Amino acid sequence: MSDTPVAQQILIVGAGVFGLSTALSLLSNPTYNASRITIIDASPSLPNPSGSSVDANRIVRADYADKHYAQLALQAQELWRDTRKEAWGGEGRYHEPGFVLTADEDKDAYLRESLANVRRLAQESGRDVDSSKIRELHGQDEIRKATGYDGVSGDHGYANFNSGWADAEACVAHALRRIQSESDGRVAIRPGAQVARLVFSGSECQGVELAGGEQILAELTILAAGAWSPSLIDLQGRCLATGQTVAFLEISPEEQAAMGNRPTVMNMSRGTFIIPPRGKELKIARHGYGYRNPVKISKGVIKPDAPSDIDPGYVEVSVPKVGIPIPLEAEEALREALCELLPQMANRPFTRSRICWYCDTPSGDFLITFHPDFKRLFLATGGSGHGFKFFPVIGDKIVSAIQGTLEPELAQIWRWRSEEDLRDTIQRGGDGGGEFTGCEDGSRAGPKGMVLGEEMQRQKSR
Repeated sequence: MSDTPVAQQILIVGAGVFGLSTALSLLSNPTYNASRITIIDASPSLPNPSGSSVDANRIVRADYADKHYAQLALQAQELWRDTRKEAWGGEGRYHEPGFVLTADEDKDAYLRESLANVRRLAQESGRDVDSSKIRELHGQDEIRKATGYDGVSGDHGYANFNSGWADAEACVAHALRRIQSESDGRVAIRPGAQVARLVFSGSECQGVELAGGEQILAELTILAAGAWSPSLIDLQGRCLATGQTVAFLEISPEEQAAMGNRPTVMNMSRGTFIIPPRGKELKIARHGYGYRNPVKISKGVIKPDAPSDIDPGYVEVSVPKVGIPIPLEAEEALREALCELLPQMANRPFTRSRICWYCDTPSGDFLITFHPDFKRLFLATGGSGHGFKFFPVIGDKIVSAIQGTLEPELAQIWRWRSEEDLRDTIQRGGDGGGEFTGCEDGSRAGPKGMVLGEEMQRQKSR
């Protein structure tokens, strides 16, 4: 247990999964009964429509090559399966039609490690996981039978019918309602509060200053701003905002009935996946290396220890760009996936598309730790595109990390990594000339090193 006094004023920057889950855990922890919590988010409305936590659906699965995430996801799933109205899976927020993970030979290692983990967890957990619902798929005929689709993507894989998906936007709204009903006046939620900079006194973080000049001060500031985190504090190459592509197309009532209870299908070799449709709308997306959007930011904004001379200089940071359609490169990749799995829909117009911004780390591990250089500043970010499924449990882990009681193995993988660790991880990726251009956790696919502006410019020139 940390000997640091319990903060009486706590500021959470970001009303996404990590921020809201942390708030719920603080409210349920007697240690913080006297604490007042403020949650701020730049979006004028909540749930934030531009946040990666807000979408039609998110995959919920324990299918990981890393045993720590597989185990933690299994713990989360126990809560997702609770379908009481007030529980995480209630009011139709969670569905469990399964998950089919396929690949070509290039992604065989990740897939087999993931399969081994879910099988081991099924044996260890007993009645919580049905091992008969996990089966290897040999060849495309078995993949077709498992997915229910006439088309097929990948040449081998496995099915885990213990996995499912959640209505992401509804879950964020559920968390917001719970915070408001359980806070007893201890929590203030402020949408439309855009942070201009963090406020410091020497090496101590004192809170934030908003775009209009207002300062919100706190004894503990928790930075849970997702893809916006690297533009608020210098994370020294430990986090990177990457844009991932999502598109939707309209389907008929008959198609909805036919596909609504099918499993999610993900091709690890291409990164593309399809989640069962709802509301006569089908989502197709890519979990890849993503696009960077480099923007020059004054060093004085994200480096509080930078010299305050006349020309403090600038640093280049990838910053989310929202409200734009996906590049042509992405549309072609998504349509190629449709050609494989749903050829009859390959040329159907997309009703809408968006770029979903991840906060990636080089290894894909979360960054959940105190900042090593600035007191009273806690980092809860680096979701790396797989944080949503932990919504019911990640707040407890964050609060444990704040208190110094987090399990050592999780503290180790969520630590502030050394420069040597970062270099080794990036170099193992094999591209980028030593530059951090994309997550190397083994689950990504597609082109590396893409820059959003360059891809949009290519689109105009074609």
